[in-house]
Amino acid sequence: MEAIGSAVIDGAKTVFKFTWSRITTLCKYEENIVELRDQFAKLMKKKTSVEKDVTLAKMEGKTPKPQVNEWLMKVSREADDVKPLLEMTDKMTHLYRQSWTVAKKLDLVKELNSTDFEIVAPERSSPINSVVEMVVPPLVGQVAASGMMRLLEILNRDDIRRVAVCGEGGIGKTTLAMNLNNTLRINSPNSFDIVIWVQGSRSLDLSTIQSQIAKRIHLKVEAGDTTHSIASGILERLKLRTKILLILDDVWENIDLDAVGIPSRDPCCKVLITTRSLDVCKHMAVNLSFRLNLMNEEDSWKLFVESVGPVVHSDGIESLARKMAASCHGLPLAIKTLGNSMRGVSLIELWQNAHRTWRCSSRLFSYIEQEVFQHLALSYYSLPSKDLKQCFLYCSLYPESFSINVGELIQCWVSDGLIIENLTVEETFKYGLALIKSLEYLGLYLDAAEGTVKMHVIFRELAIRLSQREKLLGFHSQSYPPSYKIPNKSSKRVSFICCKIKNLQTFPEFSQLTVLFLQDNPIKKIPDEFFHKLKYIRVLNLSKTQITFLPPSFHCLSELRSLFLRDCPIEELPPLVSLGKLVVLDLSGTRIKALPECRSRNNIG
Repeated sequence: MEAIGSAVIDGAKTVFKFTWSRITTLCKYEENIVELRDQFAKLMKKKTSVEKDVTLAKMEGKTPKPQVNEWLMKVSREADDVKPLLEMTDKMTHLYRQSWTVAKKLDLVKELNSTDFEIVAPERSSPINSVVEMVVPPLVGQVAASGMMRLLEILNRDDIRRVAVCGEGGIGKTTLAMNLNNTLRINSPNSFDIVIWVQGSRSLDLSTIQSQIAKRIHLKVEAGDTTHSIASGILERLKLRTKILLILDDVWENIDLDAVGIPSRDPCCKVLITTRSLDVCKHMAVNLSFRLNLMNEEDSWKLFVESVGPVVHSDGIESLARKMAASCHGLPLAIKTLGNSMRGVSLIELWQNAHRTWRCSSRLFSYIEQEVFQHLALSYYSLPSKDLKQCFLYCSLYPESFSINVGELIQCWVSDGLIIENLTVEETFKYGLALIKSLEYLGLYLDAAEGTVKMHVIFRELAIRLSQREKLLGFHSQSYPPSYKIPNKSSKRVSFICCKIKNLQTFPEFSQLTVLFLQDNPIKKIPDEFFHKLKYIRVLNLSKTQITFLPPSFHCLSELRSLFLRDCPIEELPPLVSLGKLVVLDLSGTRIKALPECRSRNNIG
């Protein structure tokens, strides 16, 4: 009996404890609900923080610890259970069952809250900085500073995703982009989640671009990975970011951003390119082209002073220095390179010699030729056709800052055989305009008055140097200062414009000479036998000379296509019967009232 009684008592105690536990849980229901709400909010906040750390770890190429992923999964499961409990607190029909569930979930939430992670992923590499600072000289001048501010405003516009900074070589596109990069790091740390810099070149290819981006975002690339698989990896990694800026510096041709793995259609991604070519801007569908202009005189001087140093303000030196700075005509690369070459030079005699010789291919300035002209020559070598290259070099036949008439230039190209001759007049003009526009798009020609083009002085010097190397093209242009020297026998295109020639020397036999420019010279008479040895000339320009008649040897020019006699005091022409291929005859501003006998006047325009 005692055993039975003991069992009954134990059973009663168990039932009492169980019942009391339920009563206690029921009584603490309100208290548990309040605590559960607080603990749950704390847990959700902690979950958000851990998820952020996990995302950051993935962006840095790290793999989160298994314990972290397991914890996040448990939290998500418990969240699915707890949320309905917190929403059902006013429904008393299930209060008893609900109070027990609340107490149980409270314990689980507390347990999850008690878990802490010092790191969510093993350290495998250094953290990825949002912006990597670059070594670059500061921008000089108010114009550059205002340009920077405008570019920042453009990048902050929601309606613009692709921006191009364009301009000729050496104008400061890369310097501006580098300063922009550093500005985003210092002054606008939250404007972009990450800024990725890709250094371009003429030989840039897809693999090189992907390699630079993968290194920046700590994406491991295996030896056997294809460009497609790398693109997928880059895309997956970048989509974890909230706002991206990709800077592609020195772009020479269209880049397929999708093939690279750039989420370029995503509003979170913006692309900035620097390029010499407006064609690149078109092919890459930029929303806005930000064109850099040459520096004004004040900013040019500031940059030159910064490059030379305080010695530039010494007595007798500053006036020479200002002239040398001005001779660069606002091209930053030339200004900096020339200034650096004179840094610390305090002897006025050296400045005088430098001012006299730097534009004359002096050995003293071989450094400038290497730094400036080799850089600018990339624009020339990138030209896609022989026609374009020869048309670019052709303009070196004209003097510095010379406004070249577009129509006359195109006709010279046609007459000299640079443009196909079997096109109609309209087709020829359109093709010539297309060539000029291509050169303008690359910054090799400058904007000028309507109907004309100009060459920047430094690019003209480049063209002269290139034509000296490519002797087969036979360009003989006037460098600085201009002078009248008989060219060598290999010359095909010769220019003596504005050389102050009064008396023409008889040329030796030039079997290859096709172009001769003699305009803007005080020539009064051409020697009688002058053209006997120049039988293959196609283009002859004698405009603004003082000739009153053409010599007897003129009839030898049976290959002549274009003759320019504009603004000459000439009163009559000799018979043109032997000039059966003449197409252009410019007599504007002359005293000639009627054409002489010729084979066919219909061909002459």
